[in-house]
Amino acid sequence: MHQILTPQESTTSAPGVTSHIIGDSPDVMRQVLDPSVNLCLWQRPVQPAVIRELSSLHPSDLPDVRCPTSLNSFDDDVSTLLQQQGLDPLAFKNWHVDLRRLADLYFSISENRDVALRLVTTDDDDCRRFHVDYTQLRLLCTYRGPGTEWLANDQVDRLAQSTGAPNDDIIRFGEPSQFEPFWAAIMKGDAYPGNTGHGLVHRSPSIAGSGQTRVLFCLDC
Repeated sequence: MHQILTPQESTTSAPGVTSHIIGDSPDVMRQVLDPSVNLCLWQRPVQPAVIRELSSLHPSDLPDVRCPTSLNSFDDDVSTLLQQQGLDPLAFKNWHVDLRRLADLYFSISENRDVALRLVTTDDDDCRRFHVDYTQLRLLCTYRGPGTEWLANDQVDRLAQSTGAPNDDIIRFGEPSQFEPFWAAIMKGDAYPGNTGHGLVHRSPSIAGSGQTRVLFCLDC
C-alpha cells in the first residue's frame, strides 16, 4: 500500500535534513528552491477533457520523444513533436493548454537554465531500480497510468543506493509513495548546486504485461 507524506510530516524535518513539500496549490512548487527541499508535489485534480484526448494514445505513439525548449518556443516544440510522430496537435488542445500551464510555472523556477522537453507513452517497465537523476530540476507529470514511485529521505539507505545494491536493500523500511495521475512534481537531482547526495530517490512503476499505458510529460534542466 502506497503512502503519501502529509504537508505537516514533510516540513518538520530536523535542521539540515532534506524535506518534501506537498500541497494542493501551485505555489508549493516554488519552494523547491529552498536548499533543504528536494521534492515539491502539487496534488492537482484530474481533468476529464485531457483524459478523453489521451485515451487515444498507444504505447508506441510517443517513444520518449524530446527536444530542447524554451519559454518562447514551447508551444511550437510540443506541436512539432506530435506532428513528427504522425499525431494531430489539434486533437490534443486541452492537453497542450495544461502542458503550457505547467511549463510556465517551471520556467519561472528554472532560472534561465537550458531546458529539455520530453513526451513519453509506454507500456513497459522503465527505470525499475530506485535511483537519483543527475539533473538539476525535473518537472514530472503522469497523465495516464500509474505514477512515479518515490522514497522519503529517512526511508533511503543512500550508501546502498549509490553502490548499486538492489531495491530491497535501498528501502530501509515501509513502502514507496506514488504520484497520482495529474499530480505535478518538481524534484531536485544530484546535479543541483549543493545537492549532491541528496537528490530525490525514485523509480518507474512496474506495468509490463498489465495492459496499462503511461503518458508522461517531463521538463529537465
